[in-house]
Amino acid sequence: MAPCFAQRTLATLALVLSMMLSGAARAQVPAQDVITFKLGLSNIHLIRGSRAVLVDAGSRGDLPRLEAELTRAGVAWKDVAAVIVTHGHSDHAGLAAEIRRKSGATVLLGAGDVAMARAGRHDDLQPMNFTAAVLKQFVIDPTFEAFEPDVTITATPIEPMRLDPWGIAGRVFQMPGHTPGSLVIELDDGRTFVGDMVLGGYLGGTLMPTRAGEHYFHADRQRNLENIRTLLRGSSRAFYLGHGGPVSRESVMATFGLPTAPDRK
Repeated sequence: MAPCFAQRTLATLALVLSMMLSGAARAQVPAQDVITFKLGLSNIHLIRGSRAVLVDAGSRGDLPRLEAELTRAGVAWKDVAAVIVTHGHSDHAGLAAEIRRKSGATVLLGAGDVAMARAGRHDDLQPMNFTAAVLKQFVIDPTFEAFEPDVTITATPIEPMRLDPWGIAGRVFQMPGHTPGSLVIELDDGRTFVGDMVLGGYLGGTLMPTRAGEHYFHADRQRNLENIRTLLRGSSRAFYLGHGGPVSRESVMATFGLPTAPDRK
């Protein structure tokens, strides 16, 4: 094996072992700060627990802005433990390979989107409205630097994967809908990162960013709606998005007409 691949493989094995021991570690993970970086086309979220984790990797042209935002937040590249790519679209996966080179961070991606990552090109977007069709035709570049995830997520909402090995008190799991491998990150305090499952506001979050709405594209619209319903029946209290946001639980319920109280079974 090539040295860097062998090193990543050993690191991944070490993380799997630590996950097996994470029950004791959970009590040691401190409260987490969340900072949202609004970049060219999308958001990157910085979660700071005992380590720093990035949720999403922006677009290819976002690197200078991301570096500036990390510096402002007091985070060096060496501090970034992991990058969780919520889905394989170019405006969320664009810098994954570059961030890993700079930081040595572990890259996590849903199993359903690995083919997009390997190809360096996202799937054929399915527009939900006229605005989406215009964006697809004239604004969105489907290509990005190809990469192989270090950790492929197959976990489900019923059996999620803990994030304690990366210093985060929370879990991650796949919820196919927006894309075949879309991921959700739920912190133990109820803050939930859903990528493009929900859109905040209008014009990509430029106007009224805290108003929940339907995103421009979905591979499976009905399944995405079911995913929102599932999360609302749980303990999610605030939704951090790929565009706009964060939005409240109440705003999501008002927009999608879903249950007004969580299922506490």
